[in-house]
Amino acid sequence: MNELKATEEQTTGPVVVGVDGSIASERALLWAAEHAFRMGAGLRVVLVRTHPVPVTSIAPAPVWPWPVVHHRDEQGAAETREMLAEIVTATIPAKYDDNVKVDVVDGDSASSIIEVAREHRAALIVVGRRGRGGFKRLLLGSVSDEVATYAPCPVVVTGKHSEWTPQSTIVVGVDGSADSDRALKWAANQAQLVGSRLHVVHAWEPPYAAPDSLAGTMPFLADDQGELAKHAQKILSDSIARCVPDGSDLTVTSEVLEGYPSAMLTEVASGDHAELLVIGTRGLGGFSSMLLGSVAHQCLHHAVCPVAVIRPSDGQ
Repeated sequence: MNELKATEEQTTGPVVVGVDGSIASERALLWAAEHAFRMGAGLRVVLVRTHPVPVTSIAPAPVWPWPVVHHRDEQGAAETREMLAEIVTATIPAKYDDNVKVDVVDGDSASSIIEVAREHRAALIVVGRRGRGGFKRLLLGSVSDEVATYAPCPVVVTGKHSEWTPQSTIVVGVDGSADSDRALKWAANQAQLVGSRLHVVHAWEPPYAAPDSLAGTMPFLADDQGELAKHAQKILSDSIARCVPDGSDLTVTSEVLEGYPSAMLTEVASGDHAELLVIGTRGLGGFSSMLLGSVAHQCLHHAVCPVAVIRPSDGQ
């Protein structure tokens, strides 16, 4: 495999992974450990105790309701930390455990993981698609959804774990926006780390005009389809030219597809047996107030492989 070092921008902090004892979080831990090893970064394994022990404080005079103080059981936290360290040792290969730290925190799962990542200026957060909570029919749990939406750094939501190989494919979606450029640069770096193929996809939908009086409810194409296809191809080519370094030894392939972007991206990732699907948080089509765009949200819900949502870092 190609053991290239990550860029300075992506090694400023550790990889943070949330675990809860579920199979999904075990897969996330394996993915995060391997990725941290290849990045040359530290690994912080976070277990959140969502139900700290409440202790009722006694007020000087009878009041209602009495105030409640959440008291952290330090002995229990230490025991949980020891148990977590044992789980980490038993789960990840020995070659990945050189720079691993474990954290046991009390609070809400998603916000606690995000806070640990922010405190340590994490390069990446990794979470499982669905942990112990939630309904089985939900592919994406509430914790992974919230982390992908509000994290201060890129987030990977893992699916079924598989080992990286030199024949791996990383699929990345682009639309010419600043968010998609950020995603493409990140994906190119990951492809270098593992020596995998980088497959760049631009998916577009033809614009339709309102029905005319003779066509009834049948929409008609608003513009010349040939010109629209050329424009789509230019978006793809320009994105690669901007974001993939000249003289790179990466194997880069690309394609333009007509269809709804999230459907096309998940289909390509499935057909290519991709190890990772990479997307920006919000492209050209979303509202500026939306932290996580519809394409990113749909890919997180429906992709079979792990999905990386490349969020701007804090301050960007």
